[in-house]
Amino acid sequence: MGLRQEKLFQFSAGLLATADARGHFHDLNPAWERTLGWSLDELRSKPFIEFVHPDDREATLTEAAGLFQGRTVARFDNRYRCKDGSYRWLGWAAGVDMDGAPEQRLIYATAIDVTSDRERAEELARVTELATVYEKLFRVSVGLLVTLDANGYFRHANPAWEQTLGWSPEEMTARPFIEFVHPDDREATVAEATALFQGRTTIRFDNRYACKDGSYKWLAWTAHMDASEDPSRRLVYGTAHDVTSYKEVLGQLERTLARLRDSMQAMSTPLIPITDRIVVMPLIGQMDSERIAQVMSVALDGVQATQVQTVILDVTGLKEIDTRVASALVDTARALQLLGARTILTGLRPAVAQTLVGLGLDLGGILTKSTLQSAISFALQGGQSPAQLRPL
Repeated sequence: MGLRQEKLFQFSAGLLATADARGHFHDLNPAWERTLGWSLDELRSKPFIEFVHPDDREATLTEAAGLFQGRTVARFDNRYRCKDGSYRWLGWAAGVDMDGAPEQRLIYATAIDVTSDRERAEELARVTELATVYEKLFRVSVGLLVTLDANGYFRHANPAWEQTLGWSPEEMTARPFIEFVHPDDREATVAEATALFQGRTTIRFDNRYACKDGSYKWLAWTAHMDASEDPSRRLVYGTAHDVTSYKEVLGQLERTLARLRDSMQAMSTPLIPITDRIVVMPLIGQMDSERIAQVMSVALDGVQATQVQTVILDVTGLKEIDTRVASALVDTARALQLLGARTILTGLRPAVAQTLVGLGLDLGGILTKSTLQSAISFALQGGQSPAQLRPL
C-alpha cells in the first residue's frame, strides 16, 4: 500500500476492512474504533459475525457467501454491536477480487454509519403510518371533525358533515364558517372562537347549524387549540355531534314541566265553586311572595271571569300567617271588593287574629267565620252586609 493510500486508509471517516473466507477481519482502519468502541485487535480476535446483531446474522452470512461466488454488494445494511452494548446500523458496499487464488481471496469492504438515517426512516414510517390511520379515521368518523383558522374558515372538514347537514366538505370550507350558524347563535359562537384564539385551550358549547335543505340542527361542540403552535399557523381542532333529537326531547320535557307547574300552581290556589255566585279558595301549606301574588291573581281573574259575588278564603291549612301574608290577604279582599265581590275569611286562629289587629289594618269589607262550613252556610243564606265584620 502506497503512502497516500495508507493515509487515506488511516484518516477515512468511512469504515474500511478486508475479511477472509473464514470470516475474520484482516485490515481495519481507525474509524472502526471511533464508531464502535472496539480496538482493532479486539475486532480481529474473533469472527466478525459475532459482532453482528443476532437478527441480522443469517442475511450477513448469505451476503458474504455470495461475495466469494463473484457477486458484488452495492448496498447492504446490518447492525454491529458497540463495546457499550448498543448497536449501530452500518451500510455496506463490498466485493471480492476473483483473480487471486481461492485460498487468498479477501472481501474488500467499506461501510458508513447509517444509524441516524435508519432512525429517521423508521420515525418517518411511523409518522406516515399514523397519518394514514388518522386520515382513515377522519374519513370514516360519524362525528363532525373540523379545523378552523384565524380567518374564520374551516380548513378541513370530514365527510360526516355531508351525511349530517347535506354540505360537502368542499362547501363547508368555501365560505366563513359563521355563515352556517343560526343567526341567533352567531354572537355566542364568535365569542367562543375568539376565546380560543386568545389562549383559552378548550371549550364546550351548543349551537345550531344550517342544513342544505334550509332546516337547522343542534350540534354539541368540543373544541381545542394548541397554544404551543406557531401563532401564525394555529388552528382550532373541533369535534361535534348532532344533538337535535336530544334538544327536541328536552324541549318537550320542559314544556311538559311548565304545564305541570302551571297545573300544580292552579291546584295550590284553586277556586272551588259552591254555586254560580259563591267560590271557596282553600289556602294550604307555606306562603311566599310568589304564592301571595298568585292567590291575588287567581282570585281576581276568577271573579272577573265568572261574576262571582262571594269569595271564601279558607286559611285553615296555612302553616303560618305572618304580617306579610296577613297584609296580602287584606289587599286581596280590597281588590275583590273593587270588582263587586265580598270576601269571607275563615279558619283564623287566635294568634292570627292578634296579628291582624296588631297591624292596624283596615278590615272593612272582610267578613270572618270560624269554620268553612259556617262561612258557606252564611253565604248561601245571603249573609250580612259586606260592611259588617264579626268582632275578633
